[in-house]
Parts: sequence; structure tokens; C-alpha cells
Amino acid sequence: MLWLTDRPDTTAAFLPPGGLWSPAWAGDLPPGPRAAWGLLGAGARCWRFQDFPDTALERCAILIDDAPASQFEILQTALRSGIDLPDGSIALALTGSRFRGQRQRGWTAARGNLHLVAHYRLDLPAAATEAAAIMLPAVAAIESIERVSEGRCAPAIKWVNDLILPAGKVAGVLTSTQIEDERIVRALFGIGVNLERAPCLPATAFAPRAAALTEIDPTLRGKLPELFAALMAVLDFEVESLRQPGATDLYPRYRARSACIGREVALWPCACDDLERSPPLAQGRVRDLLPDLSLVLEGRTEPVRNARLALLPTPRGRSETPSAHHGTI
Repeated sequence: MLWLTDRPDTTAAFLPPGGLWSPAWAGDLPPGPRAAWGLLGAGARCWRFQDFPDTALERCAILIDDAPASQFEILQTALRSGIDLPDGSIALALTGSRFRGQRQRGWTAARGNLHLVAHYRLDLPAAATEAAAIMLPAVAAIESIERVSEGRCAPAIKWVNDLILPAGKVAGVLTSTQIEDERIVRALFGIGVNLERAPCLPATAFAPRAAALTEIDPTLRGKLPELFAALMAVLDFEVESLRQPGATDLYPRYRARSACIGREVALWPCACDDLERSPPLAQGRVRDLLPDLSLVLEGRTEPVRNARLALLPTPRGRSETPSAHHGTI
């Protein structure tokens, strides 16, 4: 893998053991990494480190100290315009501005947190893979957090891509896929984890207050390089499993971490912003989460898809099901 950065002083801890940055000229980079650096480097001086020099010359990890814009949006736009990015390429921003989450909610990337984008080539049938592509970054983020915290932090998934603990939302994920001839040819995963700082975002019915993992486990302070390495390894493993027919078990692992099964919820149309004027399209206790990520509510025959979900307080005297207990709020 080829590692690239604009700030060798702030990114040295992310290199493999023994790795040292050296000055580089962007024009000497292989075509794929050169294109990726041109998109994300913002004209800065380039530094490089190359591990395993005889293999994976096209794969790159780009570590940017202060990103001036959302790396996810930059790479998403590049893919849509036909720019070819290396398979397995990773981008990490230590801090930045003009970042966006779900529904284009703006936020500033705080130093000490993880802000990662990963790109993979897939060539898989879209109908059979779309739900798994949505599940993959959520499961990967949770398992990486569990690994680095040694099980002290075990977030649950608020449908479909918020990771929560009793203290609040600690992470969020995004998936963007490029489909050609009914096949997913590329996938872009965005993962943000509030490791040390909780972003200043207002809590809403749909989005719990933000919290940082160090509020729950103070030993995670300074562990961003370890979380980054763990997440890279888990993403690679999950994508390779997804590429092998019948090899992935993402759905049962995603379902086991659901914060919704057994909970009372209310669901509104995706376009709804005013809860006072718009009644929910469905409300009740979630009985199950299906492989296509639709929700089954008690007393409702049709599963619910493509909605905005709010977790409701559990009625007195009613307990959550065991499958919903893992890390729920």
C-alpha cells in the first residue's frame, strides 16, 4: 500500500511499525494514487511511505491533516464523473470543515475523532447486494470499536445507520454505490466516529444527542491510530467476504446489534421535517428487521421501508426483547 499525507508530523502515528514519511512529487505517483491525491491533497506538498513495495502499488491511504471539504462528497463526485480510483483506497481527515452526514446535515470534523472514507470495486448484482452494502460500514465500525475498547463500548444500530450508546450517538455511516447494468461496480463507505469529542449538533427526534466514546471509556483517548488500523482491517475482510458468494453473514450480525427490535418507534416519511404538522406513517413495537432492512411492526401487515425513525420511550411494565438489549438506549 502507498501512504500519502500533507502533514508528516501529525500523521506519523498512523503508519505501520517502522514507517517513515519521505518527500514525494505527486507526478511520480502511480496513476490511481496520483488521481486520488489530486482530488484530496488540496495542492499541498506530498509525503509518502510505501509498505510491501512489490505489491498493491495502486492501493493508497491518504491522510489529510485539515480537509477543506467533505472527502466523501469529493470522491463521490469524482466517481460519478468517471474518474478511476484505486480499489481499497482509504482517506482519513484528522480535522476539517464543510463535512456532511445524513440528509446533508453540516458539521465540523473535530480533531481526535475518526473521519474515514473507503472505496472498493465490487462488480456484484445490485438487487442482492444493496442491503449488505448499507449494513457493511455499520457492522465494521461497531466491531472495530468493540475491538479497540476491548468490549467496553458496544454500540447498537439505530435504523439504519446511526450507532448509539446510552450516552448518545457516537458514530454514523454512509454508503454510496455506483450501479451499471444492474450491478454494483463501486462502493464508497463513509464512517465518522466520535472518539474524543462530541460534535455540537442539536438533538432531534430522529437524531439523539452526540456523545464521545471517551465519555464511556476514557482509556480510548489517544487511540485514533488503533481505531483507524482496526477499521481498515475489518473493512477489507468484510468486502472480501461480500465478494464471495454466500460467504458474508452481515445480516445476522447487523440484526443482532439493532437498537430497534423490541422497541416502540414512530416512523415519518423521509421528506418530513415538521413532526407537529405531519402525523407518523406508522407507529408501534418493532417485531423484526428483515434482510432488505425493512422493519416489521406489530399489528402491521406490510413492512416499512424508506422512512425516518424516532425511538419512543419503552412503556412502563414492558421490557425489551433480548435481541434489542445489546447496547440500546
